[in-house]
Amino acid sequence: MRTLGSALLGLTLAACGPAMEGEEGMQDQEQTLEAGCTQLGSNITSHACTHQNISTDHVAVTATSGLTSATPSISTTHKFYDVTMPAGLAGTVKFRPSAAGSWAFYVSQNVSVTVKDSAGTTINSVLGHSVSSGCSLVKAAVYDLTSTTTDYQVTFGAASGNLLGVVPERLEDNRVRFYQDADNDGYGNNSVSVYTACVPPAGYILQRNDCNDANASIKPSATEIVGNSVDENCNGSLTN
Repeated sequence: MRTLGSALLGLTLAACGPAMEGEEGMQDQEQTLEAGCTQLGSNITSHACTHQNISTDHVAVTATSGLTSATPSISTTHKFYDVTMPAGLAGTVKFRPSAAGSWAFYVSQNVSVTVKDSAGTTINSVLGHSVSSGCSLVKAAVYDLTSTTTDYQVTFGAASGNLLGVVPERLEDNRVRFYQDADNDGYGNNSVSVYTACVPPAGYILQRNDCNDANASIKPSATEIVGNSVDENCNGSLTN
């Protein structure tokens, strides 16, 4: 019955057309990093930086050499972890996702990041790159994590000064909607959009409400020309 109910729900959503943002939240548990994503967007990176700038968001933990009974957790979200590393060595912490999805580990040094599941099997990173963050964070490594009931083992390579800043961020919690601007007039088409934590495709912008995305002279900031039967400023009126 559960399988049949899930199938019927899927058919209902499909019949209603593209998912709205609230409906997309219902599907987060099933998501992995979207196809075509090559770099995280500025929104999620800026959000990670905010935690460095808030003193109450800092949490100090001491990593261990390998997984031990003393290995600390970095599972609390919206925190900047000041991780003391073993002198000159890699350091291990535990991470249990609050929700399944794609998780980015932002780090303050260009060190390696290795994630293993509860069985000790290494999980491949689905995305990794340097970041220009405006704070101390310089690199992000993204992993698709599915278990919310067991701890993942996260090991960071040796860090200069034996201190490493770490911020875990869930991509699905940091998505932004971008709209296609086909006529390049600075206003996007409400009907064509992407909802992503990644850098959007070329030609997609945050501003929307263009009522004719094939004509750059028609947009919300345009001056209305009365008497030509064209709504130049997209306000729904031909007279103002």
